[in-house]
Formats: sequence, structure tokens, C-alpha cells
Amino acid sequence: MKKRYFILAIALVLCACLTVLGACVNTDLSDYAYPEGFEEMLAQSYSDRKDEVDVRIMSFNMLVHIAGWGGLPVEPRAKMFTAVLDKYAPDIIAAQEVCSDWHKVLKDNIFDDYEVIKPKINLFSYNKTPIFYNTRTLSLIESGYMPYSEGDDNGCRAVTWGLFEVKSNGKRFIVTDTHLDLVRGKDTQKELAVMSKQADELIDLIYELTERYDCALAACGDYNSQENAEGTDSSGNPLGDFAAASIYAKLCEKLTDVKYVDGVNIIGQSDAAYEPTWDHIFSVGEIVPCDFFVLSDDIYTKMSDHYAIMADMILT
Repeated sequence: MKKRYFILAIALVLCACLTVLGACVNTDLSDYAYPEGFEEMLAQSYSDRKDEVDVRIMSFNMLVHIAGWGGLPVEPRAKMFTAVLDKYAPDIIAAQEVCSDWHKVLKDNIFDDYEVIKPKINLFSYNKTPIFYNTRTLSLIESGYMPYSEGDDNGCRAVTWGLFEVKSNGKRFIVTDTHLDLVRGKDTQKELAVMSKQADELIDLIYELTERYDCALAACGDYNSQENAEGTDSSGNPLGDFAAASIYAKLCEKLTDVKYVDGVNIIGQSDAAYEPTWDHIFSVGEIVPCDFFVLSDDIYTKMSDHYAIMADMILT
């Protein structure tokens, strides 16, 4: 009995500490300024949505606030992000690296329009790969969360999924969101093997979901794998094995990268929109991409170390 009370006391202390830490996050974004030139760039950006489009899907690695991951304080970056949402109005935001600070700030600033699938994994851990959906345009029918059997134990290596219905026409579709492991170069073949196992588990889940619900699916995420190994890192060095191009190729055996579907219009603010990336939106089934947006203006590097991508989809 004493042991039980001791554990309860420890839990209460931890909850109190987390509450205090949570209070350190300033969710009032009016206290922050946009980077110089951001508002002008955003105002001039093309964001039109064609009448035949059923759903606009965003995939975005938001970058945690943790300094050891290269992160920066969330609040000024969230101010930029909420402006992006006002401009582009995605129906789905499949997000990665959504740390506790991101969850708290977004809860107080976008939840008039959006709700989130699986905000927390457990009492203490936030889901770093949640899906946000626009409640004005979509209804959530069912959802789930699947951690991978192998990989980093940091809350990223999992799949969040949701089955949605478009309110205006009753069409249904599925979205998955994930963040695969990566090649660090410590043991490349072992790291690629972990990524390959995760990709297999993701593909198995995707096909199980499409069979269960008999509808199309969009598979979003930071796959930590590029279209080819010819790219360079931030210092200009060839990526080689770090590109994990074999993982991208494995995914493309079963899934379609919507960016490269014939007839898709790629829209971006710089040549970077056409370069290989770590982030992709794949599709399965009767879902046709129309426009593909890459938020590639240099000023977006102040929002994250990844460019947000979006696909306008027609459900057939």
C-alpha cells in the first residue's frame, strides 16, 4: 500500500512539473512579429483552389523546439504557420516533429477550425506525427495510431491515420502520416534495414486500410528518403547513402508519388520546388492530384528546416 501511495505521489509531482513547464509556452502569437518580407511574399503567392478539387492535403515537418534536434522556439514560427493556414486553408495537415510546444500553441490558435487526431500517446508523451483536420469541411469517421516495431524511441516513428468524409459531397478517403527513421552513417546497412522494415509495415497498413474501407488513400510524411542519391547536403556534399533512395524506390513500388503524376502542376516560389525532397505525398486508389504546392521561398527557412508541401486532390 505504501508503495502505491509513493508511486501516486511521484506521478502527481511529475504532473505538477509538466504543468509548470507548459505554462512557460506563450500561446499569444500577437506578441511576435513576422520576419521582414514574409507578409508581402505570402500575399503574392498563388493559392487558388480549382472548383473540382475535393480536398487539399498538406504534409509538413514543423521542426521540434528541442535545440539538440536543431529546433528553435515555436511561437514566432507558429505565427508564420497560422498565416500560411489562413492563406492556403488545407483540409488536412499531416504534421511531423510536433513537440509539446507546438501542440499547446496550435491548440490555442487554430482549433476554431481544426481538430487533431491522437494529440497524446500517453499521459506524458505528445504524438509527434498527428493529423489536424478542418472540421468545417471534413468529418472524421475513424482513426488510429500504430508505432513501428523497430526504430528510434522518440515518439516520431509511428503512423497516425484517419478516415474522413467530405461534408459537401459525402466522398470518403484515408490519410496516413508518418516519419521514418534515417541514415545517420553510423551503420548504414543496419539503418537502411530499419527504414525498410518501417516502410514494409506502413505499406501493409495502407493496403489493410484501403481494403477495409474501400476508398482511396493519401500517404503523407517525412520519409527521410529522396528520389535519388544525386542531391547534396547543406554544405554541398553529395548525399549518397544518406539519401536512402532505396527506401523511396521501395515505397514507389506500391504507392504513387503525386508530385510526379502526369499533368500535375507544381507550384513553388523558387527552383527548390522541383528538387528532390525528404517529404512526399503518395497515393493509392481513385484519387487524382491536380496542383502540387511547395512552399519554397527562402523566408520559409525561418519557419522550419523543411518546406511544407500540399496536394489538391480530386476523389473519383
